[in-house]
Amino acid sequence: MSYQFMNPFRPIKSRKISERIAQQVKNAILRGTMKPGDKLPPERELVEQFQASRISIREALKILETSGLLTIKPGSGIFVAEVNSKPISDSFSSVLRMQRISINELTEARIMLEPYIAKLATEKITDEDFEKLEKNIEETSKIVKSNAPSPAQNIEFHSLIAAATKNQVIALSMKTLLDVVKELTLEITNDLKKRSEISRQAVAYHKKILKALREKNSQKVYELMLKDIIQVQSGLKIVTSKSK
Repeated sequence: MSYQFMNPFRPIKSRKISERIAQQVKNAILRGTMKPGDKLPPERELVEQFQASRISIREALKILETSGLLTIKPGSGIFVAEVNSKPISDSFSSVLRMQRISINELTEARIMLEPYIAKLATEKITDEDFEKLEKNIEETSKIVKSNAPSPAQNIEFHSLIAAATKNQVIALSMKTLLDVVKELTLEITNDLKKRSEISRQAVAYHKKILKALREKNSQKVYELMLKDIIQVQSGLKIVTSKSK
């Protein structure tokens, strides 16, 4: 059976064989020799290519699956995973939790980063981005009209802004950070009325930000993004203080 890439593997002759195998496969993916969606050879062929045991091969594949680089589909095969920030955000979230990082600290980081990111998005944003932002605002508006909070949708708006920069480093970094923010925010369950008001104010800012983006007014976008983050944080401080 032929594969979409030339064989980038070589036999392994050292300790920690599974880790060395995993590193070779990882390097092939990072170099682009193997691309998202590519199917790896079956286990028996990998055993021959690496001249390693089935146990070592399976351990290596498990390492790569856990790291999010491979997807193992029973009955179908082993594939290079599509780009997915979830393993990164999960790991990042665990580190932050262990360090007892608060929403306040995350907000400080957002205040330093997001207004500048929004300013850059003003220069790079496309019609497709505008459509996604409009759809997000429509969905969020429906939720807040029912007097329910919409933290997940409001945070998604910020991820879409980061993606509109067309800078993969910014987009992935911010999505990872915002996934953690969303996780912590969704754990706040008290004071439904106040949380709904926070969401209502956020979507109002998002409408203004979208308008400023269309006008290509980068300074206004910067200022509105800053105010949006600050008002959400101020509201969450009130909500969390009531729960203590």
